[in-house]
Amino acid sequence: MKLAKKQNIGKIFESEIEKSCKDQHVFYFRVRDVNIPPDLRTRIRLPQNKYDSLMFYHNHLFTLEFKATEKAKSFPLKEHVIKQHQIDNLKAAKDYDGVISGFIFNFRDTNNETYFVEIDDFINYINIAQNGLEHTYKSKVNEKSIPIGIIREIGIPVKSIKKQVRYRFYINILLDELIKKYYK
Repeated sequence: MKLAKKQNIGKIFESEIEKSCKDQHVFYFRVRDVNIPPDLRTRIRLPQNKYDSLMFYHNHLFTLEFKATEKAKSFPLKEHVIKQHQIDNLKAAKDYDGVISGFIFNFRDTNNETYFVEIDDFINYINIAQNGLEHTYKSKVNEKSIPIGIIREIGIPVKSIKKQVRYRFYINILLDELIKKYYK
């Protein structure tokens, strides 16, 4: 008998976001990852995805990268978790009028706490943490990660409810808040 393969927590989170967008009539496009067998990776060059998804809502485009964790209280700033090309592409997209870019961080083990962190706020935190600059954060700064305390301070909460097994996120409420904050 074959055991069912445990689904990646990040993919579960992305599918919950996608379903939430569909339920709330928010345009959603998920950039698909291409997986190729290891023996072909040395012979085939694949372009890297700029970010995980695009949303369009009230004449604004949202470029988003999703990060989810089941047990951690922070996200490492290591290249295999938060890639430099993701940061660079989110920053580049944000420079267009009507575009809001950032990360959506999801902490499954703390009652599914989820936050949007705008890319400039994220870059500012990295600069402060890695260069030991003065700051006004109440939470402890860590040069190797972005802890949940900092994410709570600089992020915008994404409300959600649990429907039986999976979560539904109030994406429309989040996007309204982002438009108000970044396009006054």
